[in-house]
Parts: sequence; C-alpha cells; structure tokens
Amino acid sequence: MSLAATPIRRDALPPVATHGIGWDVARDLFFVAVIASISLGLGLAKNHFSSQPLPMVYRSPEQRLEAELTTLVNTPPANLAPAETVALAEFRSVVDSKSALILDARSSVFFQQGHVPGAHNLARDNFAEDYRRLSPVLKGMNDKPIIVYCSGGYCHDSKMVAHALMMLGFDNVRVFTGGWDEWSAAQLPTSTESAP
Repeated sequence: MSLAATPIRRDALPPVATHGIGWDVARDLFFVAVIASISLGLGLAKNHFSSQPLPMVYRSPEQRLEAELTTLVNTPPANLAPAETVALAEFRSVVDSKSALILDARSSVFFQQGHVPGAHNLARDNFAEDYRRLSPVLKGMNDKPIIVYCSGGYCHDSKMVAHALMMLGFDNVRVFTGGWDEWSAAQLPTSTESAP
C-alpha cells in the first residue's frame, strides 16, 4: 500500500447542496431581527421611564425653550421686540461696577470651566430649572438691569434667554453679543466660582 497522495478528480466529488447556506443566512437574519427588536423595545422603555427622556421628535432650541417657558407661565408667547445689545466697553463697566445682574446662558459645563466674575448661570438648555433656582435673586430685579451673554459669535442662547426673561416680565434686559469669546479674548478677569 502506497502512502503517496492520489490526486482527487473534481468530477469524482459529490455535488454540494447549496440550499443549506440560504437557510442558515435566513435563520441568522431572523435572530438578528429578534435581538434588534428586543433592544429597541428595551431602549424605548428605558427612555420613557427616565427622569429626562430624550424626545422622539426633533425640536429646535427655540421650541425647547418655549416648551420650558410654558412650565413657568401660562400665557402664550408674545411677540416682543428683541433685547437691546451691549458692547464690550459698556459690559465691562457694568461688570466692574456690579450695577446689573449678569447671566450666563451657556450650559453649566461651560459655565463651570470659566465665566464672567459675578455671573449667574441661567442656561438656555436648562432654563426652567435654572430659573427656579435663581428665583430669589431674580425677584428683586424686575426693574433693574439684566445683561445676558453666551459664547458669542453665532451663539443665540443669550438672545433666547433674554427674550424668555422679557416674557416673564423683566423689562430691562439686554444682551452682550460678544459673549464669552470676546470677554476672554480681551484677557479680562474670569471666575470659576458661582456667584453668591
């Protein structure tokens, strides 16, 4: 008996059944679909019962702020004139003299990294909660100056917060449009401490 390999001819092999591959793929796809459906269901349930659920339909920042605002007041949104603006020199003078309430409309994460000294955080993305937290400070400010800023440039959060404050009855609200970018670029004093 010779141990040398004998070549196998292709025409001598039995035909391979190809229908088994299709059933395996179909079975695998079925299980993937079942797992995906279960995952989607669990994710939707977790979101539904979360304390801060994600919205299922996109809403613009303006729509989200308006929805938060309606939790504070029961009046429909009014068509108010836009808030007046303040340039850097005037804003710096107000900050130095502490003659107005300064509000930072950026998210709390950015506020904590640095803000204008004496500023309070009234973030656009968490307006209702921040407004309630600041209500003792804001109560005496209905007729006093309030200046709101955000990042500056293309950031419109300060304008939206100013508009919301005007809807809540604050008359003397202005916006520092240069915002944090202009303030920090001018190398003016900054703070990481919350205002008292």
